[in-house]
Amino acid sequence: MLSHAPWAAIGSLTFHIVVAMLISLRVISKRRSTEVALSWIILVVTFPVAGAVFYVLVGEPWLSRRRSARRAHLSEQIRAPIAQLEQRFGCEGMFEHPASRAVAALGHTSGLSPVLCGNTIDILEDSDRFFDRIIEDIDHATASIDMLFYIWSVGGRADLVADALMRASARGVKCRLLLDGAGSKEMLRGKGRSILTNAGIEVRTALPVGVIRGSFNRIDIRNHRKLVVIDDRVAYTGSQNLADPLVFKRELNVGPWVDLMTRIEGPSAAQLSAVFELDWAMEDAHPVNVEDWFPDPVRVGDAPAQVVPSGPGQRPSTMYRMLTAAVHGAQHRLTMTTPYFVPDDAFVSALMSAAMRGVETTVVVPEKIDGPLVRFASRAYYDDLIESGVRVLAYEGGLLHAKTIAVDEDLAIIGTVNLDRRSFWLNYELSLVIHSPEGVRDLAGVHARYIERSTPISESPWMRRRWGRRFVENTARLFSPIL
Repeated sequence: MLSHAPWAAIGSLTFHIVVAMLISLRVISKRRSTEVALSWIILVVTFPVAGAVFYVLVGEPWLSRRRSARRAHLSEQIRAPIAQLEQRFGCEGMFEHPASRAVAALGHTSGLSPVLCGNTIDILEDSDRFFDRIIEDIDHATASIDMLFYIWSVGGRADLVADALMRASARGVKCRLLLDGAGSKEMLRGKGRSILTNAGIEVRTALPVGVIRGSFNRIDIRNHRKLVVIDDRVAYTGSQNLADPLVFKRELNVGPWVDLMTRIEGPSAAQLSAVFELDWAMEDAHPVNVEDWFPDPVRVGDAPAQVVPSGPGQRPSTMYRMLTAAVHGAQHRLTMTTPYFVPDDAFVSALMSAAMRGVETTVVVPEKIDGPLVRFASRAYYDDLIESGVRVLAYEGGLLHAKTIAVDEDLAIIGTVNLDRRSFWLNYELSLVIHSPEGVRDLAGVHARYIERSTPISESPWMRRRWGRRFVENTARLFSPIL
């Protein structure tokens, strides 16, 4: 009797080829960038079953046509009120520095991110200051509190924020909480949500996911924003999730998460309020009047700032172009921090070019991060950067989660955007661009303290790693477009 083994092998090979071809055709039909398309094709050819499953789960934006159309429609509607804000508080033409001028022009062209003057901006360097200030502002709220977070992690000082919200609700303040369906799934599915709703706080899920997809940590697309608006007057944004670093993910052994937040008053706070309203409206099909989203702001200071929301339906490329323009416009000094450094080749080339033309270029990354594949892919870029003169530093005081950039003495960017493709093209992100010497000096001071606790990669044992380690890093880099 003939063995069935050859037929089984033929059947397996046929299945392999069919699956790889179908996924490859799907990838090509979506007109992805060459890097992204080739990474997916390599993955499904190498691992046809696992690659196909991974592609189905995270390979394409999982947004319904209804949701996409609604966001695009509402984003278009808010252009007119934003233009009115720009007429009253705009100050785009006042900038002479090439980076500031380019970033301001890109925001104006997008129609969603003009530079508005008349703000006060405080940079909150550590989590203790953030929690102290936000609890104080919540306790003084008189009308409304709106909060949007990718992650709300129960425990530690996050519970004190919940207590403050419940006190505010008890005295008649309207409280709304919007949490990402994947990042905050434990909070949304646990008793924390019921405690808040029983206290009169309205809690909604941003981009809800089903049970199967919800069991995975990485799901495209996510609302990665961190935003608080109090009485339509005070706003916070930056990299800090609603999580106490003393208790958040300590089992990963990466140290405390180190973040940076900004506190804003003035016209830009009103624009941040509209960002929250847009995201809130996306989880409700009821008609809305966007004119109601823009309270009547007043000047409270002199700081010029841009609020830059990005994501599907909101010109996701705007923030990428702004960051690239900032790098190209740097003349003397460029410092950036990011936890996940997996950029595209064009951005790497911009950093290398800055260093080679004499700009003091520094990239600060955490010594330990929470994703091994991302860690390998990130390190594959370091050799080229170091050889071109970029100073790459490993921060040793914890998982440096702050996403910042400072250009000379003229431009600072603080937000939620990591230097990876997910932040640039897939997730809903939020950045604050500060066009003031005072803001840049404050951020430069923070950067100096980060650098004090960092070690140059060029002086670390990693530079003497063996060939096998280099091969793993370079292999991971092949898949960096889909990380």
